[in-house]
Amino acid sequence: MKRYRLVVFLFICGLILTNLTFAIEPARMDSAHQLFYIKKEITKGALFGGQYERESLVSNSSFYSEKLYVGSAAYQVNAKVWNFLDYKQETMNLLFNVGPMVGDGTFRKNGVEGMIDADRQVYGLRGLVAANYERRYYYDQKTYTLVQVNAWGRNDIFWQNTKGNLIDTNLVSKKYSNEKVIDRLRYGINAKGAWGMGRLNPMNHYMIADYVLKNFYPRRIFSEIEKENLAGKIGIIKQRREPGVERSAAEELSEVYDFLRSNMLLEAPAFSEAEWLKGEFLPRYNGARFEIGPFFNYYNREPDFYYGGFAQFRNDRYINFGWNRNISLEANYNHYKNQDWASFIADIGYSYFPDLENKISLGVKYIPSVTVYRLDKIDPIRNNFVPYFEYFTQVNEKNRVSLSFAWKIADSDDFMVSGPEFSVSFYRSSY
Repeated sequence: MKRYRLVVFLFICGLILTNLTFAIEPARMDSAHQLFYIKKEITKGALFGGQYERESLVSNSSFYSEKLYVGSAAYQVNAKVWNFLDYKQETMNLLFNVGPMVGDGTFRKNGVEGMIDADRQVYGLRGLVAANYERRYYYDQKTYTLVQVNAWGRNDIFWQNTKGNLIDTNLVSKKYSNEKVIDRLRYGINAKGAWGMGRLNPMNHYMIADYVLKNFYPRRIFSEIEKENLAGKIGIIKQRREPGVERSAAEELSEVYDFLRSNMLLEAPAFSEAEWLKGEFLPRYNGARFEIGPFFNYYNREPDFYYGGFAQFRNDRYINFGWNRNISLEANYNHYKNQDWASFIADIGYSYFPDLENKISLGVKYIPSVTVYRLDKIDPIRNNFVPYFEYFTQVNEKNRVSLSFAWKIADSDDFMVSGPEFSVSFYRSSY
């Protein structure tokens, strides 16, 4: 029976994805009117976070394993570009941060000197550089190809204190202690290509239009075309912005008033300049897409290079101004030397927007995974869960606060280390 477990597992994942592909909302996906979103943003600020980090190295004669809970603080600069047009959806991101880090955990090693089982603490400095590029090129309103490349490099310089027990080759146990300064460089690159169908429309400008029409003209009923036309005008105004270039909120808002008067025959609403400068959330989507293709991942530590294939279905639903529902389902198969693994990732969440300033998100990921040595040697399926919470607030035109928290729950450490993961950032945005 074991030899068929993987086949059945992947068949079920593929069946779910295939069936859900046909659940794309016809009215939205068949619409010829696409919502554009063009934005450049540079953020600078402080980032605080904590998460488990694990590293291991296995050879024929030795075994090395380190598991630390690492807390860090950093000054971060992040440049982001979104370029969502009729024929392409393109995002670019360049990130740099540097700051102190501290870690506490365990260290195990089995080598020529014997077996070491110890506690480990680290204190030092961490620097990170990362660049991401993603492009979906549309041949028509529904069909596209995906190219995605991510590269990163991280350098840690830290003092390391290891204390525990050593059992030498003569099976004699004694105390073990080691202190030294480490300069550790880690870097990686991953890329994927895919064929896809469907589209996620950015709804941020539509959200502002929805807010204005519902709040300031409560006795009127507006069609989807009217909302989309106003959203298009708002998009034209915001897409002229450049980071670091001064602009007048009063002049931008006057263009909105002129459009409402001349195109929709409405009186100017009591929509203030302070409200106009809000609503700068990360892209909020509506629609569905399905994509399938190969990928590879290089990391300068074990596992150093692995590759495989993936299939993903994603459906985001703009329910109303206050709510968004998000579903993502992905099956992937990974090959590494003589050991493969497969996983299925189901992510469902809701985002709540109480006003133009705040966003609250809740969700859970379910990640069943299995290790495959060969078809007649397959490990049991490991079940992993990750409930998560996110909060964003726009303090004023420039200043933002973002918080995220997740708790990883795993059957074992094979695929995921159980425990909390969080980040808090305070930053200033130029867009």
